[in-house]
Amino acid sequence: MTSHSHSPSELREAAARLAAVLHIEASTEYRLGVLKRLVRRLGDDGYPTFLKLVMIIAESDDEIAKKALSDAFVFALSRLDVPSGQLSSWGASRLGDRTATPERRPGTMPRRQLGPIEFLTAWYAQRTQLPQLDEARYTEVLAALIELCNYNPDLRRLYSAKLVADSRNELEGAYTRVTCDALAAIAQAWTADAKPHDIAHAAIAHRAVAEVVPRGWILRDL
Repeated sequence: MTSHSHSPSELREAAARLAAVLHIEASTEYRLGVLKRLVRRLGDDGYPTFLKLVMIIAESDDEIAKKALSDAFVFALSRLDVPSGQLSSWGASRLGDRTATPERRPGTMPRRQLGPIEFLTAWYAQRTQLPQLDEARYTEVLAALIELCNYNPDLRRLYSAKLVADSRNELEGAYTRVTCDALAAIAQAWTADAKPHDIAHAAIAHRAVAEVVPRGWILRDL
């Protein structure tokens, strides 16, 4: 996963500082504010680093920090204010050639704000401004995020419902058909109480089917 030149030790130290704040501050609203400020500080292209920090905590033995993170995310979902990252919409991802008009070149591509699971899935399943995420890393991070979300039953319920809604709506070109299918598969497996790694593998099954269509075909992105 892209870490924007941060070394592993720097990422671990940053995750430890984040966990310490989550320990000290009891207010869920304040914890959410910390997460949102962190995303803003990392910048428009820094959301992969934010996901890396969340994953470090999710894979740690720090039960308090993991519960605090899940509580902050459920509070954010209830307010429709989830810390989110920017990805170019799928229709814009093909506009990076030299023949594109100035307003449609990469620096001005339309982007959408996506939450952690939506961002991760779109990054893996469709073309964006980022180098495409590989399957092994996608399933690893998705499983960790699912396991983290399971710390709060309300978060699990609300997030799976949101993924169902996203998969059924055309969000102004935000998702390809493959991404929508993956989000729906995640929600379905999650609601059925599947294990986190099984949920992740359910998500990639739709991508494998879609790859039967040659990569250069427009149909791949419908």
